[in-house]
Amino acid sequence: MRRPRKGDLDRIGPFHPYLVYAAILALDLLGLLLILAVLAWAGDRAEDLIWPGGSEWIDF
Repeated sequence: MRRPRKGDLDRIGPFHPYLVYAAILALDLLGLLLILAVLAWAGDRAEDLIWPGGSEWIDF
């Protein structure tokens, strides 16, 4: 078994751990953005059913 690297961060495949952590954070933020977009879309559809017509703040 080899000795731990300086700083206790082993490489994840060929990538530096910070690069992998940044990619995971980007995917998490993309998922959050997708969830918020679906909620906004559903809210817009519900608003159109309850109060048809009028000015649109969000155009889907």
